[in-house]
Amino acid sequence: MRQLPDAGTVAITVDDAPMPDTMPAMLDLLDRHSAKATFFMSGCRAVAVPELVAETVRRGHAVYAHGWDHVRLDREGPQRLIADMERCEALLAKHRPTPDPYLVRLPYNGGWRNDRIHRTLAGWRPGCQMVHWGPSTEDHMISPRCTRPEDVEPECRREVERLLADPRLPGGVILMHDQPINERPGGQFKPAVTITLMRLLLEGLGRAGLASVVLPAAAPTDWWRRFALT
Repeated sequence: MRQLPDAGTVAITVDDAPMPDTMPAMLDLLDRHSAKATFFMSGCRAVAVPELVAETVRRGHAVYAHGWDHVRLDREGPQRLIADMERCEALLAKHRPTPDPYLVRLPYNGGWRNDRIHRTLAGWRPGCQMVHWGPSTEDHMISPRCTRPEDVEPECRREVERLLADPRLPGGVILMHDQPINERPGGQFKPAVTITLMRLLLEGLGRAGLASVVLPAAAPTDWWRRFALT
């Protein structure tokens, strides 16, 4: 899934959450713009701040497991994949009912077109759906381009303007992160990039007349369509 049926909406999806120095500001920005988002949370981060998981749910956002450790689970065996997802979901389930159907995005979007991964996930949660994306904020590349704090705003604005011009944006599934876990230079700017990017993105979507909504489950489809990137 990477397109919504309503072209007047978008779905902001946020991987790698929640971080204590950015998540509260993101939630406040979403509230300010009457926007909703879908968070794919990493267990290794969520376990340290369960109150942020609860607050995210309380404010009406969707929360799904992004695994426990941020590793290529598609390169691991089925037992490790299920164990990572189940461990993370058990943590999230303390704060909301387990969704059904379950939406899945593994770290690095691993296994999107891998039949073994689809079968393994179906054995874990029957009917679960893997979520791809269309427009990407490319936020993992922003902080490495920043050498000074004042670089953050223009670098984020450049990516938002590119994204707003993307023809896939109406009805699109947007990818961003809460401080991308993968280590790159410029890590000291990650918190500022995450918050600034969310602010500029929401402002831009508002100007474009696009509402940010919780990512819905897709309608059931033929099994082979799961591997067609349409």
